[in-house]
Amino acid sequence: MLQLIKKIVPDFIKNKIKTKIKKEQFKEFKNTAIALTKERLIEEIKKAGIKKGDILFIHSSLKGLGYIENGAQTIIDAFKEVLTDEGTLIFPTFTIDMTMENTLKNRILFDPKTSPSTVGSITNKFLTNDSVFRSLHPTHSVAAWGKHAKFITQSHHTANSIFGKDTPFGRFLELNGKLLGLGIDYANVTFYHAYEDLNLTQFPSVYLPKPYRVKLKNYNNEEIEIDVKCHNPEFHKTRIEKDKKIEQFFANYFESNQISTKTKIGQGFLWWMYAEDVINSLDLLYKQDITIYKIK
Repeated sequence: MLQLIKKIVPDFIKNKIKTKIKKEQFKEFKNTAIALTKERLIEEIKKAGIKKGDILFIHSSLKGLGYIENGAQTIIDAFKEVLTDEGTLIFPTFTIDMTMENTLKNRILFDPKTSPSTVGSITNKFLTNDSVFRSLHPTHSVAAWGKHAKFITQSHHTANSIFGKDTPFGRFLELNGKLLGLGIDYANVTFYHAYEDLNLTQFPSVYLPKPYRVKLKNYNNEEIEIDVKCHNPEFHKTRIEKDKKIEQFFANYFESNQISTKTKIGQGFLWWMYAEDVINSLDLLYKQDITIYKIK
């Protein structure tokens, strides 16, 4: 009977019902969640050990924190106020349509000024802020604000890798900034791939054998072509975000070894680790035959 009703009801009515349900769910969520103001966020961020002049690379989930007064911009403003312009705020602004391979195959034209981020509402709001610079990359662009913003984002498209030397990830490592998770666990952390790109002989199958030749727009609105390596989907089938046991192992490792500093914030958590500590940990674990793709 339910299936029959679904077939009979027009799509525009279904969409109206879905929209109404979502509005009601948000209203209930707003009424029951802890409301976080900018002032409260600033207090919590400082308590977590973040301070003026820090260099932060943030992976985030707005939903994972509970209800934020005025949404994503409040979070961005709170971090800016703590860091001041002596600090640097970095967010991934990836433009991946389902998978990296699918995006590159379909030759989706990347434009740093208009291509929306596919990794959350905070990252898209960040792109609308003044004095934010964005790196040129068709799948893994990065945006930054503050003291080192230009250094972090320049030359990504001319680097010989996605996450290694002369990329935003490699330069963040050079500065030994703080990798920060906001409302997320330890699974969806792209910075892990910096270790692979810096040690490719240890991960010979991480990329497909042949790169894709793709077009993208530069800062002058000109189309340019670059070769882009593509992650091997077979190699990545068992990656940390697809296996809860792997994610739990790394969470326990980082926290029990006091590599990660983790605190409650709203209805979620904030954790951070120094970039060098993350890379050194991945190297130590690799020597024990443990990676973000497999554990013993």
